Order: sequence, then C-alpha cells, then structure tokens
Amino acid sequence: MKDHGLTEEQRLIRDSVRDLARDKFGPNAAKADKHYQAPVENLKPLAEMGYTGLFMPDQYGGAGLGVMENVLVVEQIARYCANTAILYSCTDGATPRAILALGSEAQKQAYLPAIVRAELLTAWSMSEANAGSDVGNVQTRAVREGDDFVINGSKLWCTGAQVSDLFLVWVRLTNDPGMKGMGAVLVHRDTPGFTIGKHLDLLGLRGTGMAELVFENCRIPAGNLLLEAGRMRELLGVLDADRITGNPPVCLGVAQAAFEHITTHVKERQQFGKPLSENQGLQWKLADMAMDIEAARALLYNAAQRVDQGRPSIVDTSITKAFVNQMAVRVTNEAMQLAGAYGLSEEYPYERYFRDVRGMSIGYGTVEIHKSSIAREVLNGRYTH
Repeated sequence: MKDHGLTEEQRLIRDSVRDLARDKFGPNAAKADKHYQAPVENLKPLAEMGYTGLFMPDQYGGAGLGVMENVLVVEQIARYCANTAILYSCTDGATPRAILALGSEAQKQAYLPAIVRAELLTAWSMSEANAGSDVGNVQTRAVREGDDFVINGSKLWCTGAQVSDLFLVWVRLTNDPGMKGMGAVLVHRDTPGFTIGKHLDLLGLRGTGMAELVFENCRIPAGNLLLEAGRMRELLGVLDADRITGNPPVCLGVAQAAFEHITTHVKERQQFGKPLSENQGLQWKLADMAMDIEAARALLYNAAQRVDQGRPSIVDTSITKAFVNQMAVRVTNEAMQLAGAYGLSEEYPYERYFRDVRGMSIGYGTVEIHKSSIAREVLNGRYTH
C-alpha cells in the first residue's frame, strides 16, 4: 500500500483501524447484510480506540484531526464491512459536523461529547418523496407555536434511522420558495409524534438501519432549532465535507476488498490445467482494476488534503465523488465477472461488494448532479489550475 505522503500518525491510524476491522468487523459483515442488522456494536471498539469524533475539538472530547484522517478510517472499515463504515457517520458524519459548525454552544455542550464517545448516535434527514436531488422542494413543515415547533411530514432514505438517537431534520419554516424558506431542527428519537419506519428493502447496504421517518404533530422545544430559514447554503457546505469523508472512501474500501479477493481467486483457480492468472486477457483486467483504484485513491486523498489545507473546492468534491463511485461499480462488477458462478453466490463476497457500492452513485448527490456541478464550474471559468 502506497503512503501518498501520509504522516506517521496517519499511517498508524490507517493500519490500526485496518487490523481492527479485519479481525472484528469482517467476520460478521455477511450476516449483517443477510439479516438487515445494523452492526452498531462495532462503533464501541472504535470509540474505545479514540477513532470516533476524530474531527471534534479537544474541548468536546475529540482528537481535533482533519478530513484526511476521517477518510483513512472510513476506507479501512469499508474494506471489511461497508455497513459499519456507513454507520460510522453516526459519530463522524454530516450531523455532528453541522452541530459543531452551526449549532449553539448549548447544543454543542449537550450533544458533542456524547457523540464523540459513540453514546449518542445521529442521523441526517433530508430526502423526501419529491425532494432528492431537488433539495429545495422539501415539504416537511415546522411551525412555531409559542416556545415550541410542531413538525408534520415525512422523510425517506434516512441512513442510521433505526439505531440513531438524534436526528437533524430539514424542514420548511416559512412560505418562501425553495431554499429560502428552509431550516433545520434537531429531533430526539423518543419525541411524541415522531415515528421511525421499518428497515427499507435495499439492493445493498442492508445493515445501515435506513428507514422512513414520519412526523405527526411532533412537538419539539424552540431550542432545538439548529438553523433558521435563509441559511441552508451553510448546511450544504457541511454536506460537501461529508461527501469527501463518507461516500468515496466507502467505495474505495469496498473496491480494494473486491480487487484483493479476486486476485487471490484467479491465482488459485485452475482451468484448462493452469491457473486463471496465466491468461493474459485476465491479467489486463486486473491491471485495469489496479489503475482505477490507484487513480481513485489519488483523487480522494488529494481532495481531503486540500480541505485540510483550507483550500476546499466544489469541483474537487464533485470530480472525486463521481469518479470514485463509477470506479467502484466497474471494479466490483469486473470482480464478480471474473469469479464466474462464484461471483453470483451469496457464499462469496463478490455480489455483496457490487450491491454495496451500486447505490453510492445515487446517494450523496447522483453522479449526474455532480457532473452538472463540474460542467458549471468549467463553463463559468472557475475550473483552473
């Protein structure tokens, strides 16, 4: 594994998380997928080793580290259990980042130390039936009544819903159209009028606790308002960081795992009296997979390092997210093909690898949405070197 200019501390984090994930998370990864069970218990050893709340400042119990460290942790977890890597966002994803960046000091004190310890798990609730890529069309409404807000509406595709304790919910606060009328509130799991649905049937990532949320006259204190109307662009900025630390490293980790498994398979599998690996056409496929993975890792690590250097870029985020998504689909699909009938069997990990990465091209902004962002930056003259 190349170091890509990593510091000694970053290499230590990468290697120790890899060992933990291999020994503790990998053996039960297929079970979590098959039985739709969120392996939330895996967050505990990560917390014990100090790998949850990595980006949180010391005053809230965190390590105060950067995006690069988050990327390394997620990538290594995903090599052995993609569902655990996704659930890691309950402690190191968009919602904790939003509370840190935009929350009141009272909210930070109330939630962040517990999040760092993985004692309080969080979820990000944005999507609705008619508000996916079109986030400005959110219809779930929060109406001020005295010292409370009353929420009515529903949400879809909420990752971690079945195991989370605190939800960041995008709501419409005023009648202003689009993003102008939207804000965000924090809702506790046990709030009356708030219901969490059953685990959604998905192609992949079946152990992420993803579910529908329903709000029926759900009453929360006014102090749970995270962001008033008119400031949602700030919240989207938080999501941009999560698009680097969450989705791409999951795809990269799964692609690496698929590549390693299929490489071992073709070296051991005998056909026509010789190992599959002696077939030149197959060797070229392995070379293409290696090239794809290395290019994706270079893009991702560079994007993470630029954020940590204070040089974030919309085009960096979109190019990285779209390329790594498509790379993972290509690599896992090729691994499944090279495995032959074994690639289709649930007794082997190949089909699960493909299923787990396929939806990542849709979540966190579709590949097409990100390509539109890239083109806009190019055409507006902002894509320069």
